[in-house]
Amino acid sequence: MRTAFSVRKRDHLKWLGLALVFGATFPALAGDSAQFDAIGYSQDGRYFAFEQFGIQDGSGFAYAEIFLIDLSTDSFVGGAPFETRIETEMTPVAEARAQAYAEAAEALSEFEIVRPALPIALRGDGELGDDGLSISYGIPSYGLAEISGEYALNLEIFKAPSNQDCDFFEGSPMGVAVMRQTEGITEEIYRDTSVPASRHCVITYKFYGIFNPFDAWDNSSSVAVLSVWSHGFEGPDRRFIALPVGDGE
Repeated sequence: MRTAFSVRKRDHLKWLGLALVFGATFPALAGDSAQFDAIGYSQDGRYFAFEQFGIQDGSGFAYAEIFLIDLSTDSFVGGAPFETRIETEMTPVAEARAQAYAEAAEALSEFEIVRPALPIALRGDGELGDDGLSISYGIPSYGLAEISGEYALNLEIFKAPSNQDCDFFEGSPMGVAVMRQTEGITEEIYRDTSVPASRHCVITYKFYGIFNPFDAWDNSSSVAVLSVWSHGFEGPDRRFIALPVGDGE
């Protein structure tokens, strides 16, 4: 089984301390919901790159982070992640994104991230009646031809050990496991043994989408992107992790 990676570069303790001192005077706000952009794959489908970006809660600073993952080992390569936070209020998020891309450019070129990543199943933030704990998909064909294959993924969410002190947020953060069902066979393809500190004090996980390389006709390089919701300064914060879920390993 494999280990998921995601990093959020935040001075979390600083903002938590401010919340403890001034919390009674702050209104309940929405927190920080990062947005996702699939940058693409390497030509052979082995490497996958994505970006998350937004405005940080508490500080109002624009940030952007680029991740480059070897899907065969589920590990970062090329010096990733590349993280930018512009510590000037009201800076457009586009400026942080441009800076992150400039820092990641050499690695994206080295690993030939030139093949577009296609969303073959997505869960929009405004979709009604969806708990985000399951997603089903197949592999698109040409035009209106039938979708091939049927893959069903389900999340199991549980308390897991971490070196983060989450007692203020009701104890241990939540870990995640992913089950895949196809052709009547169910297998566990990922399980946290501990929660990485980069995820902070996790509340829950939800499916965001499934991505596949452009012009791919099988499930070998499919990636599941999960929204990771954790406790933040003004409310729940969202970041993303990407898990290899293909059957080509």
